[in-house]
Amino acid sequence: MKYPVSAPKGHIIVFANEKGGVGKSTSAFHTCIALCNAGERVAVLDVDLRQLTLHRALWARQESEREYGVKLPGPEQIMLAQQNENELAEKLRMARIHNSFIVIDVGGHDSPIARKAIFMADTIVTPVNDSFIDLDMLGHIDPRTGVFKTLGNFARLVEHLKDPGMALRATPLDWVVMQNRSRSLATNNERKVRDALDKIAPAAGFRIVPGLSERVTYRELFPLGLTLFDLDTLPDLGKAQPKAREEIWAMLRALNLPSAALKRAIAVPEEAKSDLE
Repeated sequence: MKYPVSAPKGHIIVFANEKGGVGKSTSAFHTCIALCNAGERVAVLDVDLRQLTLHRALWARQESEREYGVKLPGPEQIMLAQQNENELAEKLRMARIHNSFIVIDVGGHDSPIARKAIFMADTIVTPVNDSFIDLDMLGHIDPRTGVFKTLGNFARLVEHLKDPGMALRATPLDWVVMQNRSRSLATNNERKVRDALDKIAPAAGFRIVPGLSERVTYRELFPLGLTLFDLDTLPDLGKAQPKAREEIWAMLRALNLPSAALKRAIAVPEEAKSDLE
């Protein structure tokens, strides 16, 4: 099936992984709110009707606004009345006219509507944990020799996008694999997983970016529809946590989204640059 894509304004970012529990919705939520904070017009669509995790976080954000009497930047939320590819395409067509970015959260399973969202993406973000189970859908590595064998099912699906007859797009597709819940002091298994990712990446055509580590603050704020940056407005809810903030900024820098406003917001300060040199 061919999915022609025109070249309207909105940049579609699809967070997709056929395995659940990898921090996909959390990463999508932080990306969405960061773009809104930068002043971009953003629309959000959650096609995982089983859980609607991203939409629930955004509804909770509206509840937090009312409870605390504040105004927080947020996106337009798009809902599908019918779970089919035609409605998805029409909703995205309209959203791209009025928004600079459309963030889509795809469920952790294969489906026709998930495939359509992936095929229409400009940027695909695939979060993974440091586990060989997570890598299986990207590629198969011999556990004894460490030799790359074949691409996984999800990687083969994305590979179809490289076929010029499959999709017509103004800019090349950017596929990034995001390492979530990594630790600064990696175990031997985590190092093996990272080595395996390095071997799969050239064959699959993705680049590897840092993600979000396991932090209690993410788990506490997400159900309220809040991020660490909302604590500037609501300081009574928690401390600033500069290391966690920088972790989010590092993730967004690595995504390299086409937003001059976001790039200004997440730029490394000159004094920090000098510390790194």
